Amino acid sequence: MEEQTLMIYQIPQGNAIKRITLNRKLFAYNTQSHKGKYKKKSNGLLEKYEKPTRSCVIFANEHTPKVKELCKKLAISIKLYKITQIT
Repeated sequence: MEEQTLMIYQIPQGNAIKRITLNRKLFAYNTQSHKGKYKKKSNGLLEKYEKPTRSCVIFANEHTPKVKELCKKLAISIKLYKITQIT
């Protein structure tokens, strides 16, 4: 059995800066400039995750404190649920 956390988050409507910041901090993303001459892959906070629907993420319990801290810093409302996956 592996315990995971289900996070449902709500970003204030029309606030694209918070949405982009949250996505870049949580998930990995690629940056490039100078017509592709410079490329960099930035690591996100979550290495393995599932995203079943919009505004919903499932990740390992070990990342929960860091994710809570990030959401508090960005003033994003979240609900966390512990789930158990039986394999």
